[in-house]
Amino acid sequence: MDQTYGVLPMSQSRRASLWSYYQRRALHYAGGVEGAHAYFAGLGVDVDLEALRAELEAVAERLGGLDPVPFLDVGAGPGVFTGIVPGTGFALDQSGAALQRLRTVIAAIPVVCGDATALPVRAKSVTRVFAGHLYGHLEPPEREAFLTEARRVADELVILDSGHPLGAQAEEWQPRRLDDGSTYTVYKRHLTVEELAREIGGEALFGGRYYVLARSVA
Repeated sequence: MDQTYGVLPMSQSRRASLWSYYQRRALHYAGGVEGAHAYFAGLGVDVDLEALRAELEAVAERLGGLDPVPFLDVGAGPGVFTGIVPGTGFALDQSGAALQRLRTVIAAIPVVCGDATALPVRAKSVTRVFAGHLYGHLEPPEREAFLTEARRVADELVILDSGHPLGAQAEEWQPRRLDDGSTYTVYKRHLTVEELAREIGGEALFGGRYYVLARSVA
């Protein structure tokens, strides 16, 4: 993934490409340290594997230390972080395949197939909205819509996303290829924790090279 497309305006075709990519990748995705290492190495980043592992452990500790409250995990994917979020809640993703895989890992959690920019949830129906590796894929209009929706349904927003290590672009369209040879374009940002906290009007919980975690409370 060393080719940079540059920043392009949002279009339905590009959004459909992103959705299709995550739908088809869901059954084979390797999360955690393995997945993060493959991702950053694919960008040409000189990845310190031990530092990456330590950051992921620190993120899990910070997440696990939050108060247990009713939550909604938006863009949950196959549930890489869902089980770490304290409390009881449910998981939402646009990919039915990802939610099916999540249920094989965390059988008890309810799942909902839906759009992060138009959450099918009543106002203030949960205490916390959590989004892991979703925010950095949202273009400006989607970003604004997601933040509006998150604040509608919960008083607390917690976002985990990719950091901005040396060698990664701040913003780009990335070409992605699956094992079956199909190719897609995926919008992606890499953020410092200060940038993330500022954008959501909150505070930094963890700032690393590979992971950033921030929280906003109404």
